[in-house]
Amino acid sequence: MKTLVFGGAFDPPHKEHVNICINAMKELGCERLVIVPTMDPPHKNKGFLSFKDRCCLIEKAFDGINFLIDDIENVRGKDNYTCRVLPILKEKYGDIVFLIGGDSFEYFDTWYHPELITEIAPIAVCGREGFDDLNLTKNKMTEKFGGDFIIIDYKGKDISSSMIKAKLLMQENPKELQESVLDYIHENHLYEDYKWMVDKLMTYQSDDLFNHSKFVVKRSVDFNSKHNLKQNFTKVFLAALLHDNAKQRPSLDGFNVPEDAVGTKVLHQFLGAEKARRDFGIEDEEILSAIRHHTTAKENMTMLEKLIYTGDSLSDDREYGEIPKLREIAIKDFNEGFLAILKHTYDKLIAEGRPIYPLTLEAVKYYL
Repeated sequence: MKTLVFGGAFDPPHKEHVNICINAMKELGCERLVIVPTMDPPHKNKGFLSFKDRCCLIEKAFDGINFLIDDIENVRGKDNYTCRVLPILKEKYGDIVFLIGGDSFEYFDTWYHPELITEIAPIAVCGREGFDDLNLTKNKMTEKFGGDFIIIDYKGKDISSSMIKAKLLMQENPKELQESVLDYIHENHLYEDYKWMVDKLMTYQSDDLFNHSKFVVKRSVDFNSKHNLKQNFTKVFLAALLHDNAKQRPSLDGFNVPEDAVGTKVLHQFLGAEKARRDFGIEDEEILSAIRHHTTAKENMTMLEKLIYTGDSLSDDREYGEIPKLREIAIKDFNEGFLAILKHTYDKLIAEGRPIYPLTLEAVKYYL
């Protein structure tokens, strides 16, 4: 019996996971599907569901399909590299095909010993909307590692589990999830880790500003996933959600903020970091620094700082001037987008004769 093996976090499983598997099984002639959820991480991030809950959601999402869940990664507990797990699955299930998404395939050469993976089983690749022609990647990987790569005809919709998780944490009901999955989530109070923060933030912001904050979360999470920036999901989520928490609360409250920022449009970034610590309990300095520099930028920024700066500048609620064009640049190349925003901001301030905050001047000097 030919078996399709499909692994992932499934945090949460969504409709496109199911569509990809159904179409791959049909095209490849597989009679059985084996789902392999990742193990529970040793230090579980907030927002990351337990292995048990993810398995329950998989049962809901894949109901009606001939599949089974293999808990091999959770049992092993460590060293769950594909090149080590796949041989065990091959021995257990016989004739297997390993299914991966086109976004993962783009970075296949960064996997742990990809040359060993290609020796174990054929690798089926499902493309996704918004990604380049996978045949170019296939030629590159085949030349580099050998093996049998199969590009299936079905092209999946551009759906990200990280984006769905962000929506759930902001108390939205993503249309990408089946009703049975959503019902289980609500009945078991999943993804409510930051509900209190979302509720509190809504009391500090107007509807328009709160919606902007949600757009920044989505844009930042999307860039992190799409460009494989490898930033911690929780840090991206919290920094983006709280970046403007002080924008409509300009009271200094005795906080030590730069004197030259008082009375300016950049004050809220400094206050935002301090009030995120006081009002939302944020102690992580990476998150606080990303909030503290999301408007001005600065020299030698961390990737998280760049991500929040870029996500804020290019959030989908901004549809004026050069923003749509800059967004397209960043969608294609994150770093080019970041640099384009910095240059656009500097040129605009110069053209309008407006004062430029020193941190922005330092960023321009450093990057441009």
